[in-house]
Amino acid sequence: MAAKTSSFITEIPLITTSKDLAILAARLEAGRQLYNAVLSEGKTRLELIRNSELYQQAKAITKTKKKSRSTAFQKAREAYIFSDYDLQAFANKTAIASVWIKSQLDANTIQKIATRAFIALERMMFGKAKKVRFKQKGQFASLEGKTNKQGIRWTGNCVEWSGLKLKAIITNDPVILHGLNSKLNMFA
Repeated sequence: MAAKTSSFITEIPLITTSKDLAILAARLEAGRQLYNAVLSEGKTRLELIRNSELYQQAKAITKTKKKSRSTAFQKAREAYIFSDYDLQAFANKTAIASVWIKSQLDANTIQKIATRAFIALERMMFGKAKKVRFKQKGQFASLEGKTNKQGIRWTGNCVEWSGLKLKAIITNDPVILHGLNSKLNMFA
């Protein structure tokens, strides 16, 4: 588990049992499956947008008219329900439909997984990436929550997450001590 501070990530080892590792593996697998489902849905919606008349009209607007061009593209995305919030809603519905995924992941983690997929799709949409990559078994290595108030939480010297409590191994390493004394932004 790594705590992200304002300028760097501090990795702190955790004390785990084989049971803890099995629970974490199941949660990572649930996260991977949900990520791939959201990514697939997002790709479908993005393809519909690109094939739509609204999108073609937006592309026809000259680049010098930035505001009207941007508004036209936004209308195309709205018509096909393509935004971070929309994919979060899809992820929540998907998780509710799958009792196993819902039992493994909390609402904040589900929403962050959807945001992660949306960011990948957005990179493709804006031409910064040629394609998005689905995660294979074992490739989904981290999960995060939205805040430190619920879901995955750092409390004192341990990580707590839906009944799982993992104590941190804190040494006198100056890097770790600096990370622990810095403002906590999120987990990755």
